[in-house]
Amino acid sequence: MIGSHIEGLLTHSDEPLMVCANDVATVRTENNLLHALLVLSSVGFNSIPVIDQNSQIKGIISMPMIINGVLKDDDYDWNLLSERKVKDVMDSSVRTLSIDAQFEDILHMLVDQNYLCVADKNGVFRGIITRKAMLKRVNYMAHEFERIYNVRLKEEFRPETKKDFRNDSFVPRTELLRGRAD
Repeated sequence: MIGSHIEGLLTHSDEPLMVCANDVATVRTENNLLHALLVLSSVGFNSIPVIDQNSQIKGIISMPMIINGVLKDDDYDWNLLSERKVKDVMDSSVRTLSIDAQFEDILHMLVDQNYLCVADKNGVFRGIITRKAMLKRVNYMAHEFERIYNVRLKEEFRPETKKDFRNDSFVPRTELLRGRAD
């Protein structure tokens, strides 16, 4: 569970957390791979959401998926770019967030994803939440927390009262950066 003070700082921002669907590059399930290739190359992202004719999220597509989609017998058949559909090669196992998802769930899911697709209760694509937007908020919190709140170490975590806490000492920052914070 995220503490209320931390969540308050993470949710505080002048910028919206979600990029609205109208501002997100997407392709449709029925588009051909050539169209998807052109969209992906023009926006410069690794992957983009795939929606159907009802604007429901159906998956994601990436450049490697497109390239693998034209691979035939250890060679590439570039004619397949205009013949094959996005729905034939997309990853349909994409996890979608509900529009009212808990902040903690968003944080957990962004660990493994560059962005998360958001849908309303009817499955209609509403936008994406990017890892970049979340990291901006974490950065704000990291820099502002002690400026806003008075923080002190709880008694049970003080080195002199808990003998096994970091071997009675705090790990220097340089050791943390070197990965030696055992």
